[in-house]
Amino acid sequence: MSRTRAIGKTLSIAATAAFLAGCSTSGPSSTEKLAERAVDAGDYNTAASLYRQAYDANPNSVEALLGLGRSYAGLGQYTRAEQALAQAKQRRPRDSEVLLELARTQLETGKAQSALANLDQALAISPRNLQVITARGIALDQLSRHAEAQASYRSGLAIDPTNFALLSNLGLSYGLSGQSDEGIRILRELVRDNAASARTRGNLALVYGISGRERDARATLSTDLTPSQIDSNIAYYRELRTLLGTGKPIGKLR
Repeated sequence: MSRTRAIGKTLSIAATAAFLAGCSTSGPSSTEKLAERAVDAGDYNTAASLYRQAYDANPNSVEALLGLGRSYAGLGQYTRAEQALAQAKQRRPRDSEVLLELARTQLETGKAQSALANLDQALAISPRNLQVITARGIALDQLSRHAEAQASYRSGLAIDPTNFALLSNLGLSYGLSGQSDEGIRILRELVRDNAASARTRGNLALVYGISGRERDARATLSTDLTPSQIDSNIAYYRELRTLLGTGKPIGKLR
C-alpha cells in the first residue's frame, strides 16, 4: 500500500513542519491539517512527527491519535499504530473510522479475529460503508471463512456493483476456496483496469498458480518481478495448491 512520493511536495511539507515546530502560535488544528497533507504525499515520518505535536498540544484529540495510527502503520510500525488506535477507540468507541483503522492494523499483524470484532462493531454503526465491508471480508478470508467473506463482498457489490476493491478481493477469495475459474474470470478483467496494480496482478497470478496454470502465472508476474522472484512465488503457489488439494483451509497469505 505504499505510495510513490512526490519529492518536491515532500520537501515542502518537511520544511513547513520545521517552521511549525519552532512556532509557538501554531494550533493543533493547523498541525493536523498539515499532517494530513504529509500522509497524502506518502511522507509518513513527517506526518507522525506532526501528529505527535498535535497530540502533545492536545492529548484529548482523537484525530491526532487516529493520525498517529495511520502514520505509524504507513511506516510499518504496527505495534505503535495499534496502541494509538486502541487509545482512540477507548475515547470514541462508536467511531466507525477509528474501528476501521484499528482493524486494518490488526489485519496486518495477523490478528484477524480481533479485527473482525472491530469491523462487526463498525458495520453496525455504518452498514453501508464499503471500506468496512471490504475489510470485514478480508478478515473472514484470513480466518479461512471464505463463504462468509464472499457474502460480505457481495453485500458491498449490491451497493456498488463495480467497486474495484470488492471485486478484486472477491476474485481472490474464490481462488482461495477452490473456485479458481470464477476467481480468474473476475481478476482477468480487473488487471486491464487503470486502477490495477502489482497487487492486482499478483492476486491473478496466485489464483492461476493455485489452479495449476503456472505458465499463465509466470506471464502475469513477469511485469513486476525478477525471474528468481517469480520462481519463489511459483513454489509458494504449489504449496498452497497442495494444501487445497488435501482439504486444508487457506487463510492468511505471506
